[in-house]
Amino acid sequence: MTRPKKSQRQETNSPFKRLRLNVKLSQEQLAREIGVAVSTIRRWEKGQAEPTMTVSQMKEFCKAVKKSFDELPNSLLPSDISKNGSNGRT
Repeated sequence: MTRPKKSQRQETNSPFKRLRLNVKLSQEQLAREIGVAVSTIRRWEKGQAEPTMTVSQMKEFCKAVKKSFDELPNSLLPSDISKNGSNGRT
């Protein structure tokens, strides 16, 4: 199996990666913005780990991807919030 060339856009099921790519940030740039390791970003994008962020990191993430918290897909929210369906939003 050959890897796609960098110039070829690879489709992704990861909403985390889609948000990052929409604002043209590299994994390294996003990691620096929200204060996590690049390897953490990679694991989140590959689905090897569930995104977990502090409130401060979540605010920085929203700023970096130019989305409000309310605009984020439920799959990026903590599981206890997204399971009850209310997301704590009014």
